[in-house]
Amino acid sequence: MITLENVQDIVAECMRMQDGAGPDEPDEPAEFDVDSPLALDSFTLVWILHLLEERHDFEIPPERLDSSSFRSVRAFHGYLAKEFPDRVSLEG
Repeated sequence: MITLENVQDIVAECMRMQDGAGPDEPDEPAEFDVDSPLALDSFTLVWILHLLEERHDFEIPPERLDSSSFRSVRAFHGYLAKEFPDRVSLEG
């Protein structure tokens, strides 16, 4: 089950990459609240989707993507819960 924390961790990991953190830099997650607005470039968004699909073994069809669903971690999690109710935990 995908939790809000899972989504937050993946977004933080990808935002570190977007900010230019290299592999030898300390593994400090990007700090943000689950309701903070996200400023994602297209590469970062694709990478977030890839990691979610890879780590949780499901596929998000491109025609089902809604850009308004990526305005915050909570909105992203809510989108996943709506589209994949059997794969997403609403607890926590």
